[in-house]
Amino acid sequence: MGVEVVALAVFAALFVAWNNGSNNAANSVGTAVGAGVLPAKRALIMAALASFAGSAALGIYVTNTIMRGIVNTMSISGPVVVKGMISVLIAAGAWTLLSTFFKVPMSVHVCIVGGVIGFGLAAGFSTVSWGEVARILAAWAVVPVATAGMAYGLYAVYGKAFRDPSLARVAVISASYLTAGTPTILVLLKTVSASSIAFVAGVTLGVSSVAAVAIYAYWRRLVRGGRDPLVEASRILLIMAAAAMAFSFGSNDVANSAGPLAAILYAQGWGSATKVMWTSLFIAAAGLSAGIALWGSKVIETVGERITPLSPPSAYVAQISATLAMLIVSRLGLPVSTSMAIVGGVMGVGLYRGIKTLNIKVIARIFGMWLLALPATIAVTYALTYALTHVLT
Repeated sequence: MGVEVVALAVFAALFVAWNNGSNNAANSVGTAVGAGVLPAKRALIMAALASFAGSAALGIYVTNTIMRGIVNTMSISGPVVVKGMISVLIAAGAWTLLSTFFKVPMSVHVCIVGGVIGFGLAAGFSTVSWGEVARILAAWAVVPVATAGMAYGLYAVYGKAFRDPSLARVAVISASYLTAGTPTILVLLKTVSASSIAFVAGVTLGVSSVAAVAIYAYWRRLVRGGRDPLVEASRILLIMAAAAMAFSFGSNDVANSAGPLAAILYAQGWGSATKVMWTSLFIAAAGLSAGIALWGSKVIETVGERITPLSPPSAYVAQISATLAMLIVSRLGLPVSTSMAIVGGVMGVGLYRGIKTLNIKVIARIFGMWLLALPATIAVTYALTYALTHVLT
């Protein structure tokens, strides 16, 4: 196995990244498009750029988990790792493509994690880190609920601010600090020491203040030009939240392709673990961004309009709640899909306005596809890995 195998692995990783971007672009900009704040084409280009930035800034943490945290790829022979991880990419890519066809926002992490577990079972039960699997499954259960709760609480606060012109200024400034500060903290914070915390706090305050001043000045100029202060506040903040969500999407979901590809490159002797992770990360980030920009419109309608009707204020709250949740789990190295977070955020807003505003059938369809994805990708990847390593050798 040589260059041809690596070329196949890169192609498979790009295939998964493309499908991931096209399916999950709606998680970043679906609410903004559904609320009528951004046209779809402009929203997708913005999401593609922000996603690439997020991949570069925080993607290494979850990539490491996918590469060697779930299955100890370092204890498995190189040829088996290559065949197993290619099987993971094929199974995950096929299921995501199917989900996109049916306009369901798929949790690609479920597909990848399921695939990696299937590969591990084929390689040997003891190779799977079941403690890490349990930690991931717990995060999957917690994130949608936590995001829904966060959205419910934030809507109680910001919903009022967006209805009262006198509070619009406070909403713009506070939300600017929140949106700019959270990713800055998580990107910079490496160790929990007094000097590190002081440095991060100072830089975060500076970055957030500059962002808040610039955004507030822009909002004031629009208001002085005769624009409605509430409409402009909600529009600006929703665009900010969409960009932040795309950043967090890249930081977590890039690992779906980068993790398996990194394991393959390492097994093929293409460099140290760190080197192959960064190489894979940038290849996957390119595929992710391309999928968002070129085919991301397929699932936007489901997230932006069909779960619950969205206005700019409610869309902002759903988006920022999901963003905060995803940035935190990305920094912790947990592979949690943005689909879980954004669906939870939209549900939280819908619950605050009354459960009758939720489209229960659409929600059930989404969760049903997620539940099917795990056993399906485990089974398919197990079968492919077993066939490649035992039957077709």
